[in-house]
Amino acid sequence: MLNGTTTIPRKNRRQKGFASFAAFGITMTLLAGCGQTGTSEMGAPPNPDSAAIAPANLDEETNAVSEADNPFAAAGINDPQAFIKMFEAAKAAVAADEKDAVAELVLLPLRVNGKTPMEITSKAEFIEKYDLIMTKSVKEALAAQKVEDLFVRDQGVMVGDGELWFGASAEEPQVYGIIAVNP
Repeated sequence: MLNGTTTIPRKNRRQKGFASFAAFGITMTLLAGCGQTGTSEMGAPPNPDSAAIAPANLDEETNAVSEADNPFAAAGINDPQAFIKMFEAAKAAVAADEKDAVAELVLLPLRVNGKTPMEITSKAEFIEKYDLIMTKSVKEALAAQKVEDLFVRDQGVMVGDGELWFGASAEEPQVYGIIAVNP
């Protein structure tokens, strides 16, 4: 003890420093995972018969957008304007209950979670089960969602509290559409 203060031995200071560092790392890891309510099959093969909206310009240099200018980059979306166009088309089609138009914006296979999880593998199956998939809560979440408030992460772009997830195909040019629903 020097001048009325306690001196911590050097070994204990290192241990406390490491413990603080480890606690900080664990906290940051947990925080990075917060708010994830939906799941998606991001590794799923692209939907070959999807007519979901693709970028209008096929020139990669023209479509290339820096990550700073692309709020959807974390989700692997290369063309934010094409994504926004698809998102607005999805909002309009769902609001009007245009089942065929919504089916065109689905990237198959579509993962539907909930009481009875299912995987939708065709547009015809989606249309047949539309009312089970696109429930009132899903429609309300999409109607209330603003583009600037979308939650974006590596698994996709989330609407509301995870009721609906959008993503991109792995093919070039990318195709954007609905990848998961949590009714």
